[in-house]
Amino acid sequence: MVSKSKSTALDRCYTAKHSITPQRMLVIDALINQKKPISAYNLKKHLDVKGEELNIATIYRILDFWCSLNLVHRISSINKFIFCANPDEKHTHIINCCQKCETIIESCHEKMGIDISGGIENLGLTLASGSHLEVPVFCRSCS
Repeated sequence: MVSKSKSTALDRCYTAKHSITPQRMLVIDALINQKKPISAYNLKKHLDVKGEELNIATIYRILDFWCSLNLVHRISSINKFIFCANPDEKHTHIINCCQKCETIIESCHEKMGIDISGGIENLGLTLASGSHLEVPVFCRSCS
């Protein structure tokens, strides 16, 4: 999975004609290897331990970069980041975040049977591209 995820990130950069910097690769590598969402500050600590010291502003800029390419999700409710489990998915990503253990179960609106587009169109709105929805849940282990 790691090599496929890394190649997806590289392909996305190449297609969008963005530079692939060593710092961007450090951050995406760290995110790909995380099982749970991580805060920018904990990501900084993780990189510091590896001898790769980046300042927090740089880390936030890089996280914003990867989010703009729809490869990383920012989980707003807990202010943490996670690598997208299905970056090639064209539907709206649903991020189910366990409120106790922060396990993420990623799905899409179609798999969950949610008609997001219809509801939004009924209001005369358009869903922003690359968006995702967060659903607070309790996983099987925590419920």
